[in-house]
Amino acid sequence: MSDDNAMRENETAVAATPLHLRRVLGLLLLLASLVLGIYLLAAYLGWQSGEVLRQERQQTELSNQIARQLELAEENIAQGSYNLALSRLNWVLERSPGNARALALQQQVQQALRITPTPLPPTPDTAVGAPHTATPAPTLAPGELTNPTVELQRLRQLLVEKQWAEAVMAILAFQRQFPDYERQETNRLLYDAYVNLGLELVTGKQAELGLYYFSLAENLGDLPQEAEDYRLWASWYLQGIAYYGVNWPVAIAYFRDLCLVAPFYQSSCDLLHKARIALGDQYAFSGEWCPAQELYREANNQQRSPGLTQKLETAAINCANATLTPAVITGTLPLTQTQPFMPRIWPPTRQP
Repeated sequence: MSDDNAMRENETAVAATPLHLRRVLGLLLLLASLVLGIYLLAAYLGWQSGEVLRQERQQTELSNQIARQLELAEENIAQGSYNLALSRLNWVLERSPGNARALALQQQVQQALRITPTPLPPTPDTAVGAPHTATPAPTLAPGELTNPTVELQRLRQLLVEKQWAEAVMAILAFQRQFPDYERQETNRLLYDAYVNLGLELVTGKQAELGLYYFSLAENLGDLPQEAEDYRLWASWYLQGIAYYGVNWPVAIAYFRDLCLVAPFYQSSCDLLHKARIALGDQYAFSGEWCPAQELYREANNQQRSPGLTQKLETAAINCANATLTPAVITGTLPLTQTQPFMPRIWPPTRQP
């Protein structure tokens, strides 16, 4: 009888064993799911925290840049450089439309620009009742006899109408025809035409030609501060373009300075963004993931895109797993040592 009881107890224990194992296995799966959930939650919170920090950093950089442009705009207004101040303010208002300080300064500039110059004495072409048309630039052949008083009035009108290129040609022709007639005034008119034509060109697509006209104006007098500023920015822009695609670190250095002080000039910040990505790609292709990560991060802080975010994540993973390879073994030097770059000085100082 005791043997039967023992057999039944053994059968009961064997039957209970799978149930016990299933319970243990279920508990383990529950714990694993809990741990995985905690890990995923921590990863999400970490990503969200990083994203918030990135956005805060980007917003702080933009706020600092806006504040700097407003300060420089006020300086430009004090110097009478109203067009330059307006360019800065338009850039600010594109990024902060309700900025009260920028709106007030913009109104101040627009009011200053609405002030019209003193009307010139009437001539047969501008007499009351006569239709107003643009005065053509006089073309004077050598030895041609003309009335210098009438010709000088036309030169003045060309500057009033802001026909800078035509004015330059006309004034030079006038000075060849009448070298001693009102030379001081014609030199002043020529200086104004040179400066304004230079400004028109450096802010457009002919920066190099604009620099040439600045140099001609400087032969007649000191350049105004606005022209000095644009001359420096155009020089940085041309240097950056010269190194673009050839030496990315040098191009980045020029466009970084240009984006800092004149972000509205020649899409300098966009060029900086593209150059950073290009250099990051170059590092990534060479397996130098850590400097690539830094460049991608800087570019991502400027302007985010899905493709750039993916590049940044890939560079961060590879940088964390990378092992340094000495240059002696590879026979190459890091890309950061391609060429030294001499820092520039801002604001520029004028040599006596």
